[in-house]
Amino acid sequence: MDDGSAYPRRMTVATFDTHAAVKALTQAGLEPAHAEAIADTVRVAVSEGAATKEDIANVRADVSHLRADVFRALWLQAATIIAVVLTAILAAVIALINLLP
Repeated sequence: MDDGSAYPRRMTVATFDTHAAVKALTQAGLEPAHAEAIADTVRVAVSEGAATKEDIANVRADVSHLRADVFRALWLQAATIIAVVLTAILAAVIALINLLP
């Protein structure tokens, strides 16, 4: 999906070793069926929605770029407003000078 961002996106996938988890849980005293159910539940949770450290770093970078863009846009708007106000003041001064005898 292209969101128009200038920054390339990479999909990262978190991995979870279900075999190692089942082995650790059964060694801790759980029945193999329970250990498999727990490991599978964790695998689904990890693979379907967990953000990785790289995902978080990417979001932070995007927010930083957006913050800079907004800051730049606000300064441009402020400069434009100041220019318009100064032009209006200058026009008023010129008009007042023209009214002098």
